[in-house]
Amino acid sequence: MVYRAARNDNPEKMRVDIGSVSLVGRPRIGLALGSGAARGWVHLGILRGLREAGVSVDILTGTSAGAVVGAFYAANSLDRLESFAQELKSFRTTFNYMDFSFAGRGLVGGKRFVQFLNEYLPVRHFEDCEIPLGIVASDLRQLGEVHIYEGALLPAIRASVAVPGFLEPVESGEMQLVDGGLLNPVPVNLARKLGADIVIGVDLNAHPERVPAESMGGVFNRTIEVMTNRIRLYNREVHPADYWIEPRLEDYSFFDFHRTEAAIELGLRLAKEHADEILKLHTPHMITSDGAVRMPDMFARALNYVKLREENKESRESQASPEESESRAATKAGDDPGELSTEQNSTKLTTPDE
Repeated sequence: MVYRAARNDNPEKMRVDIGSVSLVGRPRIGLALGSGAARGWVHLGILRGLREAGVSVDILTGTSAGAVVGAFYAANSLDRLESFAQELKSFRTTFNYMDFSFAGRGLVGGKRFVQFLNEYLPVRHFEDCEIPLGIVASDLRQLGEVHIYEGALLPAIRASVAVPGFLEPVESGEMQLVDGGLLNPVPVNLARKLGADIVIGVDLNAHPERVPAESMGGVFNRTIEVMTNRIRLYNREVHPADYWIEPRLEDYSFFDFHRTEAAIELGLRLAKEHADEILKLHTPHMITSDGAVRMPDMFARALNYVKLREENKESRESQASPEESESRAATKAGDDPGELSTEQNSTKLTTPDE
């Protein structure tokens, strides 16, 4: 049996042969931080709480608010972001960081947000981060998901938070980049792409409000929420995390940036509640002399999940009509001109002086 361990420069996680038993070391833990605007302050508490509990995060990915918090954590500057967040005492102080403009392609230009990043975030490139970091954006031109994990960091964050219509898009080469939450609210797939063996997903929108629309504007907003919720559920099915943290945030508005303390405290409580289960994910792989592989429970559940999905797929195909089977075969062969590719673009952003 051949076992390939993930590349890692930490001696504690390298493979060590002990007689007839091979100790491979703990899996690489990836943390995927979801989008959610002001709800993203919960990420601060979760990250701080997991760190206090002894959970080691090897890879970080983030979308929108998750990209902001993830970048500060990867730069070992979470305290600086928390210090800034504590200054936002009201809607008025929040609006001071918004340069409103009604002449462009968004209500807010985004220059003040970049100024905030320049002032508080000490690194400028992905390569300068202390742990691998990946950020998700959406490309309006190619209608696709974009993974950014090298090059200039600030424009990547700025692109990932660019809510369409609210914050102006970021132009980068042939791409017009906006909020990654449009297509991938919790970037589990990017964490695996960067080498994570186990991925913990933090879904800030796992418990949507169940309320009717009371006005024309309410109908419009609720319609957007229906579509975004379906995208969120689809991503969770196609790219499942090994473990989910799902805060209940129904009473948190997307613009409640001033509710920092309550959000951080909620994150800390959640981290403490989930810490024991997450620490179990650090269980090392063991390969015994008879070739048997002993895996953590989470790996076994993941394999059962894949097996179940395959069985369900085979069951659906066996029950399909001849017309459906023929259509499916044509799609697999690439005959359908409307077929969507599951491959995401990866890009490297540069700053104007590069």
